[in-house]
Amino acid sequence: MKTTTLIFCTLFTLTAQAQPVPDSPPKDHELKLGLAAVTSGSIYRGGSSQSRIFPAIDYQYKRFYFQAGDLGFNLVDEEKWEVDFGFGVNLVGDVDRGDSRLLRNLPDLSFPVNAFVSAQYKSKIGLFKVKHNHEINNKHNGHSTSFSYSAPIFHGRWLIMPQLSYELHSEEVVNYFFGVSPTDATADYGAYQADAGHAYQLSVLALYEITERWSFVGNLQNEFYSDEISDSTLVDDDQRLSVFAGFLYTFF
Repeated sequence: MKTTTLIFCTLFTLTAQAQPVPDSPPKDHELKLGLAAVTSGSIYRGGSSQSRIFPAIDYQYKRFYFQAGDLGFNLVDEEKWEVDFGFGVNLVGDVDRGDSRLLRNLPDLSFPVNAFVSAQYKSKIGLFKVKHNHEINNKHNGHSTSFSYSAPIFHGRWLIMPQLSYELHSEEVVNYFFGVSPTDATADYGAYQADAGHAYQLSVLALYEITERWSFVGNLQNEFYSDEISDSTLVDDDQRLSVFAGFLYTFF
């Protein structure tokens, strides 16, 4: 499923956020490349868990960056506060619907492109972040807002970072991925339209520095969906588990 190609990329942002402040000035250019193996479940009826191996890219040039599928610009970069804006893809559901044969006659879904603004606060007890996405390429014209807290724990060469996230999705977003119009309804899945919905995410990231340039990254994540999503006639589960492992190489 295409959704899994974005999951691994999020680790680059989490890893960068969790690093201690360096003693030397930051470089103008930073490039990391990675290769990961990921397995992710599906909440769609007849959808199957899928595994994929794929590359990921993390690049920064001064205040511009490409991370976690986002092309962004850093507006504020202070010791405790960071504010960004940019463009990216924010997937709530799977555009392939888990490759379900039961749902193959539904209209195709596309990747919604979002404009976003985010703010992050670094405190002694962890990282707090809020991010608002608004779709701009006329796929559903909806919006999502997420709130997250993560707590970096350093032990030798290991970084362990548990994270709790809450995401609120407008009804346009929910119905784009999980709704069924009356004209598309069949005996297998009835018409369904919902109000705004939400989801919780629990995850644990582990990073190990093998050498100065090579790092191992692993992540375990479980997502829990609200009734507005799980009650859809297209859905047969209210949570999704994703597991992956990969390696990163820092070029400069």
